[in-house]
Amino acid sequence: MYAPILAHIAKYVTLNDQEQEIFCAALLHKRFRKHQYLLQEGEQCQYDHFVLKGCLRQYEVSEDGKENVVQFGFENWWMTDWHSMLTNTPSVYNIDALEDAEVLLIERGLLEQLFKEIPPLEVYFRKILLQAFSALQRRILYLQKPADERYADFFSRYAYFEQRLSQQHIASYLGITRETLSRLKSQQMKPGK
Repeated sequence: MYAPILAHIAKYVTLNDQEQEIFCAALLHKRFRKHQYLLQEGEQCQYDHFVLKGCLRQYEVSEDGKENVVQFGFENWWMTDWHSMLTNTPSVYNIDALEDAEVLLIERGLLEQLFKEIPPLEVYFRKILLQAFSALQRRILYLQKPADERYADFFSRYAYFEQRLSQQHIASYLGITRETLSRLKSQQMKPGK
């Protein structure tokens, strides 16, 4: 059960056997059914979530009831609401399972303790958070681009996940309507594209 997360960590830092054991002992293992919430708007986020299996979605619901997808989380990806965790405030986001999911959770306070006890772990989290920040910066610019460029970028980066996501969720992530997404997909499939 811990092999995927330890392999992910090993891409960035080296933990000895004792450090791996201490870290794994701090993790909670949970299964979530499709459509089950890991976090709901208004709750204070307590955990960072590492996806072992399945697909998660983080989104907010606007005042007019529109869902705005911020990110997806697939196998070996982390997902949380860092703002809620760091400020001890209610989350504006929902995180739910788009597929049956298996997740490892770590509580923020425990993670802070482990940073002191296992310095390479802090380096690992710093590296993945910097990557996430970089991706967020790219996404901000990307949302300023025309819809066809957004879809082309999404498709070039995440084509292998597209069959696991509904058209509505992809459209929401891209900031476009489902109809626009359908048009863009059909244009892409035309000969010569």
